[in-house]
This record gives sequence, C-alpha cells and structure tokens, in this order.
Amino acid sequence: MDINTIGIIERGMKCLSDNLGADETEVFISTILRERFDYTEWRKSLVDSIDTMDKLDEFVELSKEKIQFNGNPKSVIMEEIYE
Repeated sequence: MDINTIGIIERGMKCLSDNLGADETEVFISTILRERFDYTEWRKSLVDSIDTMDKLDEFVELSKEKIQFNGNPKSVIMEEIYE
C-alpha cells in the first residue's frame, strides 16, 4: 500500500472516530463495504447543481440544519474545490 494511501486512511479513521465514535464508525464502515456504496456517485448527485459560491453556501447551511455534524462541512467541501 502506498504511503499516501496509508496517511489518508489514518486521517479518515481519525475523522470518523472523532465524529462518530468507535461503535458508529464500525457500523459505517461495515455498511459501506456491505452495500458496495459508490461515494463518487453519491456525492456527485448532491453537488451537481452547485455551480456558484452562493449555491455552495446554501448547500452548506442546509446541510448544517439537516444533519448532525461535529466537523466543519464548509472546510471539507471547500478543500475539494480548491485541490
């Protein structure tokens, strides 16, 4: 396994553990594996309509209202836009 891949897995596990805890992280991972979840397709369906920064801001605000998230969704989304 590539050193970058290992680092990404470690950061991802920390993120899951910090935000979900051990039990929910285990449920999350086993569900993803069992259901053959395609994150790319799922995420694409969420953000296809976001073509301006105003729409991105609306999306982030709606996300905050609808889901319990202990992280910072704006930084997660913005990081991917600027990569």
